Amino acid sequence: MINPNLARQHNELYKLLAEMKSLGYNIESNADKIALNINLLAGKINIHLQSEDKYLYSLLLNSQHTEVRKIAKDFIAEMGHIAKTFNEFKIKFNTKNKILNNINEFKLEYPKIMNAISNRLNKEDKKLYVLL
Repeated sequence: MINPNLARQHNELYKLLAEMKSLGYNIESNADKIALNINLLAGKINIHLQSEDKYLYSLLLNSQHTEVRKIAKDFIAEMGHIAKTFNEFKIKFNTKNKILNNINEFKLEYPKIMNAISNRLNKEDKKLYVLL
Protein backbone atom coordinates (compact mmCIF):
# COMPACT_ATOMS: atom_id res chain seq x y z
CA MET A 1 0.00 0.00 0.00
CA ILE A 2 1.29 3.43 -0.92
CA ASN A 3 2.18 5.74 1.91
CA PRO A 4 -0.70 8.26 2.20
CA ASN A 5 1.82 11.09 2.49
CA LEU A 6 3.37 10.19 -0.88
CA ALA A 7 -0.07 10.09 -2.52
CA ARG A 8 -0.96 13.48 -1.04
CA GLN A 9 2.33 14.93 -2.27
CA HIS A 10 1.66 13.63 -5.77
CA ASN A 11 -1.77 15.26 -5.75
CA GLU A 12 -0.24 18.57 -4.65
CA LEU A 13 2.42 18.34 -7.35
CA TYR A 14 -0.16 17.55 -10.06
CA LYS A 15 -2.24 20.55 -8.95
CA LEU A 16 0.76 22.89 -8.97
CA LEU A 17 1.91 21.64 -12.38
CA ALA A 18 -1.59 22.23 -13.81
CA GLU A 19 -1.57 25.79 -12.46
CA MET A 20 1.90 26.37 -13.88
CA LYS A 21 0.83 25.05 -17.26
CA SER A 22 -2.09 27.50 -17.38
CA LEU A 23 0.21 30.38 -16.39
CA GLY A 24 2.53 29.43 -19.24
CA TYR A 25 0.01 30.56 -21.86
CA ASN A 26 0.85 34.19 -21.07
CA ILE A 27 4.39 34.19 -19.75
CA GLU A 28 5.04 37.92 -19.89
CA SER A 29 2.00 38.78 -17.77
CA ASN A 30 2.46 35.86 -15.40
CA ALA A 31 6.24 35.87 -14.97
CA ASP A 32 6.04 36.81 -11.28
CA LYS A 33 3.55 34.00 -10.52
CA ILE A 34 5.54 31.54 -12.61
CA ALA A 35 8.75 32.38 -10.74
CA LEU A 36 6.96 31.95 -7.41
CA ASN A 37 5.59 28.60 -8.54
CA ILE A 38 9.00 27.43 -9.75
CA ASN A 39 10.30 28.03 -6.24
CA LEU A 40 7.25 26.35 -4.66
CA LEU A 41 7.68 23.38 -6.98
CA ALA A 42 11.34 23.09 -6.04
CA GLY A 43 10.44 22.95 -2.35
CA LYS A 44 7.68 20.40 -2.88
CA ILE A 45 9.92 18.22 -5.04
CA ASN A 46 12.69 18.29 -2.42
CA ILE A 47 10.29 17.25 0.34
CA HIS A 48 8.79 14.57 -1.90
CA LEU A 49 12.20 13.13 -2.79
CA GLN A 50 13.13 12.97 0.89
CA SER A 51 9.86 11.18 1.65
CA GLU A 52 10.41 8.70 -1.17
CA ASP A 53 13.93 8.00 0.02
CA LYS A 54 12.68 7.38 3.56
CA TYR A 55 9.47 5.45 2.91
CA LEU A 56 9.64 4.05 -0.60
CA TYR A 57 13.11 3.34 -1.87
CA SER A 58 14.42 1.94 1.39
CA LEU A 59 11.61 -0.62 1.26
CA LEU A 60 11.95 -1.45 -2.44
CA LEU A 61 15.75 -1.68 -2.40
CA ASN A 62 15.51 -4.25 0.39
CA SER A 63 12.92 -6.35 -1.42
CA GLN A 64 13.46 -10.09 -1.71
CA HIS A 65 12.59 -9.79 -5.40
CA THR A 66 15.46 -8.97 -7.76
CA GLU A 67 13.16 -7.31 -10.31
CA VAL A 68 11.69 -4.96 -7.68
CA ARG A 69 15.19 -3.91 -6.60
CA LYS A 70 16.16 -3.33 -10.25
CA ILE A 71 13.07 -1.21 -10.92
CA ALA A 72 13.79 0.89 -7.82
CA LYS A 73 17.41 1.44 -8.89
CA ASP A 74 16.29 2.45 -12.38
CA PHE A 75 13.78 4.94 -10.95
CA ILE A 76 16.42 6.42 -8.65
CA ALA A 77 18.84 6.92 -11.55
CA GLU A 78 16.18 8.49 -13.75
CA MET A 79 15.03 10.83 -10.98
CA GLY A 80 18.59 11.95 -10.41
CA HIS A 81 18.70 13.17 -14.01
CA ILE A 82 15.31 14.89 -13.79
CA ALA A 83 16.18 16.51 -10.45
CA LYS A 84 19.48 17.81 -11.87
CA THR A 85 17.75 19.20 -14.97
CA PHE A 86 15.03 20.85 -12.88
CA ASN A 87 17.57 22.35 -10.49
CA GLU A 88 19.45 23.91 -13.42
CA PHE A 89 16.13 25.24 -14.77
CA LYS A 90 15.21 26.64 -11.35
CA ILE A 91 18.54 28.46 -11.02
CA LYS A 92 18.10 30.01 -14.49
CA PHE A 93 14.46 31.05 -14.08
CA ASN A 94 13.53 31.45 -10.40
CA THR A 95 12.77 35.18 -10.63
CA LYS A 96 10.57 37.32 -12.83
CA ASN A 97 13.60 39.18 -14.23
CA LYS A 98 15.43 35.97 -15.10
CA ILE A 99 12.36 34.74 -16.98
CA LEU A 100 11.79 37.99 -18.85
CA ASN A 101 15.48 38.52 -19.65
CA ASN A 102 15.68 35.06 -21.23
CA ILE A 103 12.11 34.72 -22.47
CA ASN A 104 12.89 32.75 -25.64
CA GLU A 105 14.97 30.16 -23.81
CA PHE A 106 12.33 30.00 -21.07
CA LYS A 107 9.58 29.36 -23.62
CA LEU A 108 11.56 26.38 -24.94
CA GLU A 109 12.52 24.89 -21.59
CA TYR A 110 9.36 25.53 -19.54
CA PRO A 111 7.05 23.02 -21.26
CA LYS A 112 9.82 20.42 -21.44
CA ILE A 113 10.54 20.50 -17.72
CA MET A 114 6.85 20.61 -16.77
CA ASN A 115 6.19 17.58 -18.99
CA ALA A 116 9.21 15.70 -17.64
CA ILE A 117 8.02 16.13 -14.05
CA SER A 118 4.42 15.29 -14.90
CA ASN A 119 5.48 12.20 -16.85
CA ARG A 120 7.67 11.11 -13.95
CA LEU A 121 4.78 11.40 -11.49
CA ASN A 122 2.55 9.37 -13.81
CA LYS A 123 5.24 6.74 -14.21
CA GLU A 124 5.66 6.48 -10.44
CA ASP A 125 1.90 6.10 -9.99
CA LYS A 126 1.60 3.39 -12.64
CA LYS A 127 4.84 1.44 -12.34
CA LEU A 128 6.48 2.11 -9.00
CA TYR A 129 3.82 2.61 -6.36
CA VAL A 130 2.03 -0.54 -7.49
CA LEU A 131 5.02 -2.53 -6.22
CA LEU A 132 4.11 -1.69 -2.63
